[in-house]
Amino acid sequence: MRFRMFYGQIVTVALSALVAASPAMAQSKKAQLYSYHTGPAVGGCPGLDWHVTVEPDNKLDGFVAWDRGQHIARLDGVLNKDGTFEMAASEVGGAGRKATVKGKAGGAYINAAIYGSGTPCDGINLPIPLSTGAVGAGGG
Repeated sequence: MRFRMFYGQIVTVALSALVAASPAMAQSKKAQLYSYHTGPAVGGCPGLDWHVTVEPDNKLDGFVAWDRGQHIARLDGVLNKDGTFEMAASEVGGAGRKATVKGKAGGAYINAAIYGSGTPCDGINLPIPLSTGAVGAGGG
């Protein structure tokens, strides 16, 4: 009797492992969310609120806000195979300024730097941590 229970548990574990390793499960990779409030940086760069999503197809999107959310720029780009990326930053409303965010993603952080904004934030490397392991599918 005890052998049958043990055998049944082994079969259950083996079947679970096969299901987890199936191609359908491999394709259900979820998005990763990186978000963080970077405090004021040396040189006059204000605190920035980052929200960047890395989609399963390596598309990057999100936003960065500053001045306590009074200004916001939408981010859009692609994560390259080597982990580097470049995102276009377009201010919503306001002056309509544009800039580029470049960096490298991998593991628990995205390291990003802003270029072309004409602000004290240009060229400062800002680490943005992974907020959650995966983000469920959204609608919209």
